[in-house]
Amino acid sequence: MGHKFEIFSAGCNLCKNAIEILRNNICEKCEIIEYNLQDLIQEEIREKIEKYDIKAVPSIIVDEKHKIIGIPKPDEIKKIIEDS
Repeated sequence: MGHKFEIFSAGCNLCKNAIEILRNNICEKCEIIEYNLQDLIQEEIREKIEKYDIKAVPSIIVDEKHKIIGIPKPDEIKKIIEDS
């Protein structure tokens, strides 16, 4: 079963690093959606920012349940996937 990873980023090196770590540690069926907050923020994204209480980037939401702020550790990603 795939998991949905939503990452709120600003296109910075830390955010790019977080995305790369995600790509290297998730399953083939998992999905990564990046919301670059440097772009014009649409209403749908604004609602997600409020819903998930995004205050810093990178912030990663997994399956609308788990929140990781900053650069994720590979074992942290794997644990969330295994526990879900």
